Amino acid sequence: MNLGYVLLCFVLGGLALYTLIPDLFLHRLGIGSWKRQFSPGVALTFDDGPDPAFTPRVLKVLKTYQVCATFFVVAERAKKYPELIQQIKAEGHQIGVHSLNHRYAWFTSPWRTSREWTESVRILEQLTEDKISWMRPPWGTFNLMTWWWLKRHKMRAVLWNAEGHDWEARRSPEEITERILKGVNEGTIVVLHDCGGEVGARENSILALEQLCVRIVQGLKLPLVPLEFPDWGIGRKLAFRAWEKWEHYYAGSHRVERIDATNIFRLEKSRYDGPNLYAEDGKLLAGKGDLVAEIHLDNIRLQAKGRDMQRTALKALRQIRVSLPDLVRYVAKDESYDNIKVFVAETLLHRGVKGFGFTVQDLPDTWKSQGIARLQKMIMRVYHPAGKNRKNERLGNKTMLVWISREKLLQFDYGE
Repeated sequence: MNLGYVLLCFVLGGLALYTLIPDLFLHRLGIGSWKRQFSPGVALTFDDGPDPAFTPRVLKVLKTYQVCATFFVVAERAKKYPELIQQIKAEGHQIGVHSLNHRYAWFTSPWRTSREWTESVRILEQLTEDKISWMRPPWGTFNLMTWWWLKRHKMRAVLWNAEGHDWEARRSPEEITERILKGVNEGTIVVLHDCGGEVGARENSILALEQLCVRIVQGLKLPLVPLEFPDWGIGRKLAFRAWEKWEHYYAGSHRVERIDATNIFRLEKSRYDGPNLYAEDGKLLAGKGDLVAEIHLDNIRLQAKGRDMQRTALKALRQIRVSLPDLVRYVAKDESYDNIKVFVAETLLHRGVKGFGFTVQDLPDTWKSQGIARLQKMIMRVYHPAGKNRKNERLGNKTMLVWISREKLLQFDYGE
């Protein structure tokens, strides 16, 4: 075999190992990095700053809409404009590192890669007086040394899964917004820029940011949340993603409606197939085939981040108390619910609901009720802080029918 050919293959293989393979896994596939959150909301992130002309304007928009974002800053620019770093921090935003000088990873030697990332973190920790734990490489591109440096310094690589190409001046604010909204759902990480790009691009980014702050919350009914990552292993993340896919499919195919951006309840109009439901005066409220509204828990919004069982339960109870008044207002204002007499749920989570005015009664032990019980136990394994090791005593093992009449729902005093 020709020695030159062997040498060429060796060199190309080495280059692929240093550039293409790490980039494939960390950037394209998201293995070893975070391209999304595991939360009920959408996180806004900004790259390439700070910039004295545009970063303060971005901060003003975020303050107007009360949004906490994350700024992945270039260390040399941060050193040049330390007052902007202090402003970002003072206004409650998070800070990550976006390299020392925005150099492309594939064209940077291993030694320079390690040295520059280490120096960039040192600069930011000195400016912020906080530990920097999150990094995002320029263009989301890695080399083998970047991966090794991440492991050695126990840093978390944070990428994104929605972008509007807002660094291009030809992208109008509307085009940026629409492009991002197409990829937005629970757990989305949006990338925008507060510096760099083509001349005129930043102005469009700011206008798009204003649109996104309104349309994500009011149109998609999703909250804008800070970046937050659970301490989960790969198995639990895969289980969560599988369940999330199912929930999205079910919600779309059954037209399950969100109440607003933060409410833990969702509603679905359906034909009732359970036992007859009667009012206190004996009047039939719902029989088989009647139109009812099913109440669903938006499970991801009950997700527990910690392992304190009591605190988790209290948090869920508070969420229910806060969500119920908005559910009542939603039903009262939406004319499509005027002819619906009963709101029902089939659930294992029935303890304590009588205090909110609901009736709890047995369901026939059928394949459907057994299936619901198995599904809800599986959900708890994903969402519960103790995962599969949690105990079931307070959850119960039998699916119960929980229901309330429309009249009682609209009249009940939820302590506002």
